[in-house]
Amino acid sequence: MDWNNKVVLITGSSIGIGRELAAQLLDKGARVVLNARNAGRLSQTLQAFQEQGYQGIAAVPGDVSKPADCARLVEAAQQHFGRLDVVVNNAGISAEGDVGELSPEVFRKVTEVNYLGSVYVTQQALPYLRQNRGTVFFVSSIAAFRGLPGHAVYSASKVALKTLSEALRVEEERHGVHVGIAFVGFTENDPQKAIYDKDGVLIPQPARDFVRQEPVGGVAARIIRMIERREARRIFTLLGKLNGFANLFMPAVAGRILRRSYHQRKMGG
Repeated sequence: MDWNNKVVLITGSSIGIGRELAAQLLDKGARVVLNARNAGRLSQTLQAFQEQGYQGIAAVPGDVSKPADCARLVEAAQQHFGRLDVVVNNAGISAEGDVGELSPEVFRKVTEVNYLGSVYVTQQALPYLRQNRGTVFFVSSIAAFRGLPGHAVYSASKVALKTLSEALRVEEERHGVHVGIAFVGFTENDPQKAIYDKDGVLIPQPARDFVRQEPVGGVAARIIRMIERREARRIFTLLGKLNGFANLFMPAVAGRILRRSYHQRKMGG
């Protein structure tokens, strides 16, 4: 795939995987539209890219949980560059807390960003992507294969992306639109990454030293290769593959492992 002058819209791209995707695609000659809710941080990211000499880049602040913002985002991409070839639905937020203690507002916020945000952006982008036989890509998680205790709402939102992509792939086949999804494992945290606590307050994402984390650059490179090859789905990391296999063929064993891990964490906390 020749990325030269291809236009890529990446939601949630001021930090983390989204930002790294933008950098690698710019290196390949693509034109990139950045997006984030935090306008100040988005502006800093744009400025940093421009200072590195990158051309063909635009930044559009907006909250993907709001349909009007999504419509404005896609139209801005079209107006900036005159076409749209790839949409990467990367924006996401996590929350920590048991189902019985989470505020209903947390369920709403996480679902609106992680799932409905991807729906809204995709709906707005499809007419343009059909013109160019482009790509809709979803960044999901290995949490989509089994609900993680203490992270139920996050798991639910990620499995929703899985089923959405499966349906959309069939629907858009006749239009030549590629639909892909990556089930990403534990990835190096961006220091600015935040999650919701049980009351819906944003807090720094806790360290995950208990498990090996994949470098963000490697995750971004794998996603780009999937788009280039028009792959439908891929599970990242060995842990992710083992998780998918265990939940499919040994669900009782996978359940016991999760229960043990959850109860040990609760007792230790």
